[in-house]
Amino acid sequence: MLHRHIIGPPDAPRLILGPSPGTSKALWEPQPPFLTRGFRVLRFDLPGHGGSRTSLLRDPGPGRTRMDDLASLVLAVADHHGWDRFHYAGISLGGAIGAHLAVHRPERVASLAMVCSSAHFGTGGPGMSARPL
Repeated sequence: MLHRHIIGPPDAPRLILGPSPGTSKALWEPQPPFLTRGFRVLRFDLPGHGGSRTSLLRDPGPGRTRMDDLASLVLAVADHHGWDRFHYAGISLGGAIGAHLAVHRPERVASLAMVCSSAHFGTGGPGMSARPL
C-alpha cells in the first residue's frame, strides 16, 4: 500500500493530495494546517518516492507504469480507510491521477483540483489509461 499520512478531524470531508514525481508527500507540508480546518487530509508518496516502494507497481520497469495502475493504488488507500467519496487535488502527475479517477470513477471524486498538470504526458494520443508514463 502507498505510504501515506492522514491528519484532520475524523468526521470532516475527505481530501486526498497527490504529489508530483521527484517529490514526496512532504511537498504538501505547508498546507495541512489550513486544510485541516475543513477537511480530513490524506497525503501519499508515489511508488519509488518517499516511503512507497516501486514493488507496489504491477511492472516497475521504465515506461511500464500506466495511469490506471497509479489510480488503483490511490483507490486502494481510500478503500482501506473507508473513504467511498473524496475531494482530490494533485500537482503534475498527482493531478493526472485525479483526472483519471474523475473520468473513470466519477462516483468517488467529489471535486478535483489539478495544479500544473495535464490529461496526458508525452507525445501521441490522449488515452490516459492506455499510455505508459
